[in-house]
Amino acid sequence: MPLYKIAAYDPKGNHKNLRREAANEDELLKGLSLDGYIPISIKAESENVHDARRVKKLSADNQHMFCTMLSAFLESGLSLTEVLGILQKQTRDKQLLFVYSSLRESVESGRSLASSMKTQGVFRDSIIGMVEAGERSSTLPAVLDSAAAFLQSEITLKRRIQSALTYPILMLIVGTFVVAFLVTYVVPQMTDIVVKAGRELPLATRALLGISSLVRIGAIPTVLLCAAAYIYMKRRGKKISFPFFKGTRNLLTVSIVFSQLATLIKSGVPLVQAIEMSESMDPKKGRMKFLAGEVKKGYRFSQSLEREGSFTEDVIAIVRIGEVGGNLPTCLERISANAWNFVQNMMQKWSSLAEPIIIIILGVVVGFVVLAVLLPIFNLSDIAQL
Repeated sequence: MPLYKIAAYDPKGNHKNLRREAANEDELLKGLSLDGYIPISIKAESENVHDARRVKKLSADNQHMFCTMLSAFLESGLSLTEVLGILQKQTRDKQLLFVYSSLRESVESGRSLASSMKTQGVFRDSIIGMVEAGERSSTLPAVLDSAAAFLQSEITLKRRIQSALTYPILMLIVGTFVVAFLVTYVVPQMTDIVVKAGRELPLATRALLGISSLVRIGAIPTVLLCAAAYIYMKRRGKKISFPFFKGTRNLLTVSIVFSQLATLIKSGVPLVQAIEMSESMDPKKGRMKFLAGEVKKGYRFSQSLEREGSFTEDVIAIVRIGEVGGNLPTCLERISANAWNFVQNMMQKWSSLAEPIIIIILGVVVGFVVLAVLLPIFNLSDIAQL
């Protein structure tokens, strides 16, 4: 909600400077009148003015730590401003220090925590929505616990995927550098000796020399082109996608989005608003907006999923059961867990297959390079015997 700066007289006739939130000026005037204030001037403060340091979003780890620590301190009975002051003193991260100090100043001036977080511009919309629902229902610590649990599941998933792919990628990088060294340095040195000795190079060696020439000529342009493509895709927010990972990506999206929906609904956020808040987590643009629009029209969530067309029959069936039984959040969590387990199994499968595949490919490539190097050496041995 907008924040207003007010100059007014209190019921005792003293001049006061106030800052309050209200949906509009009429609501603000009603509230001031009920409290006995006589306003002199009212000025709306801009909510879109952000410091340059606020542009960068907080990482999932930092947002998880924020939710966890805030919940723990609030449950111990401390006030919100006291908790933010403690967090401000404890943190060593410059970005977090700025965020905590700004939040504390904003809350002390009369703004809600959710509105203060929104003004910061560094928190996810879904987390802000959950905090707003927690403040409305006076269950902020419990809602923050739910937000922390959701962020933790996302962090765990990312770490497991990174762990599964680290070793195969490392092998591929090391093998590529070894082959590049052999092709660009060792092979030309050996073949020069053979050529000077007046012997004809074997077919495998000639083929490898051609590849070596291409690598040396095209290495720098290829690196520059890849760097330019990476910068372009990062600025446009695009990602490289592989067709054979499409099913895994879809299940991963279902797991994250439905887990967030369940958490938001449990926290008291209306279904339409929860769907809209989950749009940033869905790589398929416009899908969540379509679902929210269908629910607004009066369709049930399961019907909206069916009309959208990209969700499987088992997902729609479980959602329908949850709607009929009145336990939609539980059914959404079940869908998320099923998708999560399948993604884990698929990632483990791909990780297990990647290692032998990379070893076989590198073995074939290195074997070809070694053969191309050894054949000229055998020719040199023949010359020496003559």
